[in-house]
Amino acid sequence: MNINVDVLGKLMPNILTILAQLGATLVLFLLMKKLAWGPAKKIMAERAAYEQNLLRQAEALKKENEELKSLMEEKLSQAEEEATETVANAQREAQRLKDNMVDEGKELSRQLVEEARHSIELQKSKMLDDMHDEIVSVALSATERMLSEKLDVESDRQVIDSFIKEVSGK
Repeated sequence: MNINVDVLGKLMPNILTILAQLGATLVLFLLMKKLAWGPAKKIMAERAAYEQNLLRQAEALKKENEELKSLMEEKLSQAEEEATETVANAQREAQRLKDNMVDEGKELSRQLVEEARHSIELQKSKMLDDMHDEIVSVALSATERMLSEKLDVESDRQVIDSFIKEVSGK
Protein backbone atom coordinates (compact mmCIF):
# COMPACT_ATOMS: atom_id res chain seq x y z
CA MET A 1 0.00 0.00 0.00
CA ASN A 2 1.70 2.99 -1.28
CA ILE A 3 0.06 6.24 -0.18
CA ASN A 4 1.15 9.39 -1.80
CA VAL A 5 1.43 12.05 0.88
CA ASP A 6 1.86 14.82 -1.65
CA VAL A 7 -1.89 14.75 -2.43
CA LEU A 8 -2.45 17.39 0.23
CA GLY A 9 0.09 19.68 -1.44
CA LYS A 10 -1.69 19.34 -4.78
CA LEU A 11 -5.05 20.08 -3.23
CA MET A 12 -3.90 23.33 -1.65
CA PRO A 13 -3.57 26.27 -4.07
CA ASN A 14 -0.38 28.18 -4.46
CA ILE A 15 -0.25 31.39 -2.35
CA LEU A 16 1.19 33.38 -5.28
CA THR A 17 -1.73 32.34 -7.48
CA ILE A 18 -4.20 33.46 -4.80
CA LEU A 19 -2.47 36.83 -4.39
CA ALA A 20 -2.32 37.34 -8.18
CA GLN A 21 -6.02 36.58 -8.53
CA LEU A 22 -6.94 38.91 -5.65
CA GLY A 23 -4.75 41.64 -7.16
CA ALA A 24 -6.32 41.22 -10.59
CA THR A 25 -9.80 41.28 -9.09
CA LEU A 26 -8.96 44.45 -7.13
CA VAL A 27 -7.62 46.12 -10.28
CA LEU A 28 -10.77 45.13 -12.19
CA PHE A 29 -13.01 46.54 -9.44
CA LEU A 30 -11.05 49.80 -9.35
CA LEU A 31 -11.20 50.13 -13.14
CA MET A 32 -14.95 49.41 -13.15
CA LYS A 33 -15.49 51.98 -10.43
CA LYS A 34 -13.48 54.63 -12.26
CA LEU A 35 -14.67 53.93 -15.79
CA ALA A 36 -18.25 52.70 -15.35
CA TRP A 37 -19.65 53.66 -11.96
CA GLY A 38 -18.94 57.42 -12.17
CA PRO A 39 -20.55 57.95 -15.60
CA ALA A 40 -23.47 55.68 -14.73
CA LYS A 41 -24.03 57.61 -11.52
CA LYS A 42 -23.84 60.90 -13.44
CA ILE A 43 -26.38 59.67 -16.02
CA MET A 44 -28.75 58.57 -13.23
CA ALA A 45 -28.41 61.95 -11.51
CA GLU A 46 -29.12 63.80 -14.77
CA ARG A 47 -32.17 61.61 -15.41
CA ALA A 48 -33.44 62.24 -11.87
CA ALA A 49 -33.02 66.00 -12.36
CA TYR A 50 -34.85 65.79 -15.70
CA GLU A 51 -37.75 63.87 -14.14
CA GLN A 52 -37.93 66.37 -11.26
CA ASN A 53 -38.12 69.18 -13.78
CA LEU A 54 -40.93 67.41 -15.61
CA LEU A 55 -42.79 67.01 -12.32
CA ARG A 56 -42.35 70.72 -11.56
CA GLN A 57 -43.65 71.61 -15.00
CA ALA A 58 -46.64 69.32 -14.54
CA GLU A 59 -47.41 70.94 -11.19
CA ALA A 60 -47.14 74.40 -12.77
CA LEU A 61 -49.53 73.39 -15.55
CA LYS A 62 -51.90 71.89 -13.01
CA LYS A 63 -51.85 75.12 -11.01
CA GLU A 64 -52.42 77.15 -14.18
CA ASN A 65 -55.35 74.91 -15.13
CA GLU A 66 -56.85 75.33 -11.67
CA GLU A 67 -56.50 79.11 -11.97
CA LEU A 68 -58.15 79.04 -15.39
CA LYS A 69 -60.95 76.88 -14.03
CA SER A 70 -61.47 79.30 -11.16
CA LEU A 71 -61.51 82.23 -13.58
CA MET A 72 -64.01 80.51 -15.87
CA GLU A 73 -66.25 79.63 -12.93
CA GLU A 74 -66.14 83.28 -11.84
CA LYS A 75 -67.04 84.42 -15.36
CA LEU A 76 -69.85 81.89 -15.49
CA SER A 77 -71.16 83.19 -12.17
CA GLN A 78 -71.02 86.76 -13.48
CA ALA A 79 -72.81 85.69 -16.65
CA GLU A 80 -75.55 84.06 -14.58
CA GLU A 81 -75.91 87.22 -12.50
CA GLU A 82 -76.12 89.32 -15.64
CA ALA A 83 -78.66 86.93 -17.12
CA THR A 84 -80.74 87.11 -13.94
CA GLU A 85 -80.54 90.90 -13.98
CA THR A 86 -81.48 90.98 -17.66
CA VAL A 87 -84.48 88.73 -17.01
CA ALA A 88 -85.54 90.90 -14.09
CA ASN A 89 -85.24 94.04 -16.22
CA ALA A 90 -87.22 92.44 -19.04
CA GLN A 91 -89.95 91.40 -16.61
CA ARG A 92 -90.21 94.94 -15.15
CA GLU A 93 -90.43 96.39 -18.64
CA ALA A 94 -93.05 93.87 -19.60
CA GLN A 95 -95.08 94.70 -16.50
CA ARG A 96 -94.91 98.45 -17.19
CA LEU A 97 -96.00 97.94 -20.79
CA LYS A 98 -98.79 95.66 -19.63
CA ASP A 99 -100.12 98.30 -17.23
CA ASN A 100 -100.02 101.11 -19.83
CA MET A 101 -101.52 99.31 -22.80
CA VAL A 102 -104.83 97.68 -23.50
CA ASP A 103 -105.38 94.27 -25.08
CA GLU A 104 -102.94 94.97 -27.91
CA GLY A 105 -100.30 96.09 -25.34
CA LYS A 106 -100.74 92.87 -23.34
CA GLU A 107 -99.93 90.79 -26.43
CA LEU A 108 -96.91 92.95 -27.24
CA SER A 109 -95.52 92.69 -23.69
CA ARG A 110 -95.82 88.90 -23.77
CA GLN A 111 -93.82 88.81 -27.00
CA LEU A 112 -91.11 91.08 -25.54
CA VAL A 113 -90.67 88.86 -22.49
CA GLU A 114 -90.43 85.78 -24.67
CA GLU A 115 -87.85 87.40 -26.95
CA ALA A 116 -85.82 88.59 -23.97
CA ARG A 117 -85.72 85.09 -22.48
CA HIS A 118 -84.74 83.59 -25.79
CA SER A 119 -82.01 86.23 -26.25
CA ILE A 120 -80.66 85.56 -22.75
CA GLU A 121 -80.51 81.82 -23.39
CA LEU A 122 -78.72 82.42 -26.69
CA GLN A 123 -76.24 84.80 -25.06
CA LYS A 124 -75.62 82.38 -22.22
CA SER A 125 -75.18 79.48 -24.62
CA LYS A 126 -72.85 81.51 -26.86
CA MET A 127 -70.80 82.69 -23.86
CA LEU A 128 -70.41 79.14 -22.54
CA ASP A 129 -69.39 77.94 -26.02
CA ASP A 130 -66.89 80.81 -26.37
CA MET A 131 -65.37 80.09 -22.93
CA HIS A 132 -65.11 76.39 -23.72
CA ASP A 133 -63.50 77.08 -27.11
CA GLU A 134 -61.01 79.49 -25.52
CA ILE A 135 -60.00 76.98 -22.83
CA VAL A 136 -59.57 74.22 -25.39
CA SER A 137 -57.63 76.52 -27.70
CA VAL A 138 -55.24 77.64 -24.95
CA ALA A 139 -54.66 74.07 -23.73
CA LEU A 140 -54.12 72.73 -27.26
CA SER A 141 -51.81 75.59 -28.20
CA ALA A 142 -49.69 75.09 -25.08
CA THR A 143 -49.50 71.35 -25.63
CA GLU A 144 -48.78 71.71 -29.35
CA ARG A 145 -46.01 74.22 -28.72
CA MET A 146 -44.45 72.03 -26.01
CA LEU A 147 -44.55 68.92 -28.21
CA SER A 148 -43.35 70.58 -31.42
CA GLU A 149 -40.41 72.38 -29.85
CA LYS A 150 -39.26 69.68 -27.41
CA LEU A 151 -35.50 70.16 -27.15
CA ASP A 152 -34.30 70.59 -23.61
CA VAL A 153 -35.26 72.13 -20.29
CA GLU A 154 -34.06 75.65 -21.15
CA SER A 155 -35.85 75.76 -24.50
CA ASP A 156 -38.99 74.37 -22.83
CA ARG A 157 -38.90 77.29 -20.43
CA GLN A 158 -38.42 79.74 -23.27
CA VAL A 159 -41.32 78.20 -25.22
CA ILE A 160 -43.59 78.36 -22.17
CA ASP A 161 -42.57 81.97 -21.40
CA SER A 162 -43.12 83.11 -24.98
CA PHE A 163 -46.46 81.31 -25.17
CA ILE A 164 -47.64 82.89 -21.91
CA LYS A 165 -46.58 86.34 -23.17
CA GLU A 166 -48.37 85.69 -26.46
CA VAL A 167 -51.58 84.56 -24.73
CA SER A 168 -51.39 87.45 -22.24
CA GLY A 169 -51.06 89.94 -25.09
CA LYS A 170 -54.35 88.81 -26.69
